[in-house]
Amino acid sequence: MPVIAKDFSIFYKKKFVSTDQLKADSNYDVFISAYNDSKRVREVFNEINASNKHWILFPEYKYKKSEEPTLNTTSEKIFTFDDTLTEGGIIRKYINDSEINLLNGDKICVDITGFIRPHLVFLIRLFSSMGAANIDFIYTDPIKYEKGAQTDFSSDYTLVRQIDGCQGSHNPETTNDFLIIGAGYDHLRIMDVSKNKDNTKKVQLFGFPSLQPDMYQENILKAYKAAEETVSKGEEIFVDDDNTIFAPANDPFVTANILRDFIKKQQIKKTITNLYFCPLSTKAQTLGIALYYISECIDTPTSIIFPICSRYSRETTEGISKIWRYTVEFHNLK
Repeated sequence: MPVIAKDFSIFYKKKFVSTDQLKADSNYDVFISAYNDSKRVREVFNEINASNKHWILFPEYKYKKSEEPTLNTTSEKIFTFDDTLTEGGIIRKYINDSEINLLNGDKICVDITGFIRPHLVFLIRLFSSMGAANIDFIYTDPIKYEKGAQTDFSSDYTLVRQIDGCQGSHNPETTNDFLIIGAGYDHLRIMDVSKNKDNTKKVQLFGFPSLQPDMYQENILKAYKAAEETVSKGEEIFVDDDNTIFAPANDPFVTANILRDFIKKQQIKKTITNLYFCPLSTKAQTLGIALYYISECIDTPTSIIFPICSRYSRETTEGISKIWRYTVEFHNLK
């Protein structure tokens, strides 16, 4: 199991307060973004400097042909996919169709804001296995969720399964299995994955500090609705040191470090038999979980699992608060 003490804070991050600031500071060969109705996704795509800009249209957003974005220049392209493909099939097809060469020195940036989480995790996993060097990832904080704690993110749930490329070597011994859930607002999905791993020790990762001051309270209120499933047998407290982890909602590198420390602490107490991650919190924390996984967990009894849904909301937020850029040096993850 993973015990290596890697410091993810060696990676560089930068904050921008406007798309103008980002535009003045950035210039890429390829910019990749997942299209949806969000202003924070579309404005960054329109403003950022890049020789080639790629819109990925995920089938889960259910866009019709007539609803596809208008291309403003010949440097912009749209990539669409059959809804029968899994995240692995979609991302591999995109890499093939776009003819991106990760090894020729192109400067690549991915806006993770509109990405669906399993697709994002697989993309990061694939980048690592393909020998990517330095890649920038962008995440844009919203001002608020449009319906607060009542915001709906996903629907048409089908099943919980392992994300493509993130299947661990299962340990038949299961007496000390752990499930770490990046707990976001989507309490129904928290319940789905918790039921699927009913006999595991469940730990929730919350975003604190949150993206906005009121979002932590909203997050806790939503996650509490799933408490019947997430509080392990024999426990009575919803939030305590044994079943809760806190990491900044917009910092993947601190998230990865905190996960590393928590898991190392648990391993000292008693060897973890199987470890499962489920990234349902912010995309920045999802990035952190993926980075920790590919750095520390490959070839161990560790998997990233997810409650798969066939439909996602096209817009759940209002406005742009801050824009974050995270530079991942993949060669330093090994």
